[in-house]
Amino acid sequence: MTKILFTSHNIASKNIADAIIARSLKVKNESYNYELIDTGVPSILDVPTDFNDELLVVLSTHKSKNPQTIFTAHYPGNWNVADFGGDDKTLNTAYASKLKAILMNVNEINKRENFGWNVSLEADHHGPTCSVPIIFAEIGSEEAQWKDKKAGAIMAEAVLEAIKSEKKFETVFCVGEGHYPKTFNKIELESEYAIGHILPKYQIENLDEKLFEQAIKKNVEPVKKVFVVKDSLNVKQKEKIKDFCNIFSVEHIEV
Repeated sequence: MTKILFTSHNIASKNIADAIIARSLKVKNESYNYELIDTGVPSILDVPTDFNDELLVVLSTHKSKNPQTIFTAHYPGNWNVADFGGDDKTLNTAYASKLKAILMNVNEINKRENFGWNVSLEADHHGPTCSVPIIFAEIGSEEAQWKDKKAGAIMAEAVLEAIKSEKKFETVFCVGEGHYPKTFNKIELESEYAIGHILPKYQIENLDEKLFEQAIKKNVEPVKKVFVVKDSLNVKQKEKIKDFCNIFSVEHIEV
């Protein structure tokens, strides 16, 4: 089963949750196999994670320095110090086929409804740290967007359809670019690969062997390939990634 976690104290979180409840009343005959839980925590980063489920999906606000109308999805996890919850230098288990399904669904519904928002993956960041696969599904990045009922309904439909989906894709670990990785977005939305953990360029100096091992092994589906944005990394950074790929016998592919 999938647990969908939200808190009524977070505007976007409650907005999406309300849309899920409304949608479930309309499609009673559909079996989505989920439980929606209002955790009641003051901050979405404080959601409890002591569940033993196939997947946790956390409904959340998205915030950014440069405000935009956007749907995002990502895995929580920390490539360095855990400034916003979770454990230092600890990744969570990625369920790449489910994240891909969420993002593809959002993208398709966004186009179908002529809604015009941006759609993007984000690199792994912030907490919590937990023992089961976890994905954050977000709308943002200001209060007007957090309250937008149409946006909430789009993300609700995307999440529920992803939960129901049984499609599987080959998972890849991705390295390069910034927090919103354009190259990996394109791969996620237009290819048969599913994006697992994303290490942005600004975190490469923090990468060590243990973290690389987590990025390869902490996945529901096995990872045998590492995609590196060739124009994003310098020679030293490229060699560092290649060396780790050799250690863990995974294929290094420049994209």
